[in-house]
Amino acid sequence: MSYIFYRFQSLLFFLLLIPSFVQASLDKNQSNTLILLFHGLGGHAASFNTMKEKLEQAFPAVSVVALTSVEGVKSINISIEEQSAINFKELSTKVKDLAQKSIILIGHSQGGLRAYAFLKKYGHLNIKGLVTLATPWEGVPGARVDAEMLSHHLTVPVLNDLRKLSLDLGYSKTDLEKQLILNVQDNQAVCLFPGGKDLIAGSAFLHEVKKSLPNVSIPILAIGGGQTDFSALLTKRKRHRFKALNDMYTFFVVGKKHQYHDMQIPLYSQHALNMLPKTKCNFKRILIKDAFHSTHVLEIPVPNYKAMLEHPSVLHAVVQFAKTIVK
Repeated sequence: MSYIFYRFQSLLFFLLLIPSFVQASLDKNQSNTLILLFHGLGGHAASFNTMKEKLEQAFPAVSVVALTSVEGVKSINISIEEQSAINFKELSTKVKDLAQKSIILIGHSQGGLRAYAFLKKYGHLNIKGLVTLATPWEGVPGARVDAEMLSHHLTVPVLNDLRKLSLDLGYSKTDLEKQLILNVQDNQAVCLFPGGKDLIAGSAFLHEVKKSLPNVSIPILAIGGGQTDFSALLTKRKRHRFKALNDMYTFFVVGKKHQYHDMQIPLYSQHALNMLPKTKCNFKRILIKDAFHSTHVLEIPVPNYKAMLEHPSVLHAVVQFAKTIVK
């Protein structure tokens, strides 16, 4: 017995060390990885708080940076190309060994396009992957909706639905009607500025995206939301059918009825369906049917964990994607 132990002692010692070597290698790879988070139009880095926490839990040694240099009105007043340059300048001051990092980009809404512009502009960096969350690759058809179009579609059935929803939510009868009018006015105003203009379907910026996207070789994951029902904003015991309102709103957001969207962006745009064939192997698409674009719809808070950046299925998909890169 002592002879056998002596003979295999060195082998046993080596086998005991394997887990330590593997863990050390994982830690080294993680410490050399950087995940960058790009917020949406008019948004703030804090919108990524939940996702940032999940990523840091999954990858303790990875640096997760939510960029702050184009928060708020800056993302409206400045073109997406210029925003990406400002983000790069910010990043260069925060990460000294940037050229040595393996980088994953994650962007929400307009931030997904900013992340894409960053990828194209700074291709010399070691960018390993891109995740876009509810990103309007093909633009925002809702930008075409003006006061005249809205007035034409505010039919009696739609107004009845709006007023019922408003009362069910505990607001006054016409609150949501007024908010919808304000939203249309705000959207029209935003589209006059560079950051908004870039999101209009057919813009020069999106034309360049359409030309270059088929040539990108790194893996891209496009996660889209598909929540089209206003009744989802209510508690289950108060659920009602808002067919007229849902149909009108879907027509505004998509341009067609009975199509998926996330209350702001059509699914076809979130998934770049008209830009790339479904067979392109490095561009993956995921639909989260009950995910809202953001935390509010017409200033109505969405249910907990149903917003794109907080939805458990979205968080899981992002972590799984990162695991394919952080090895």
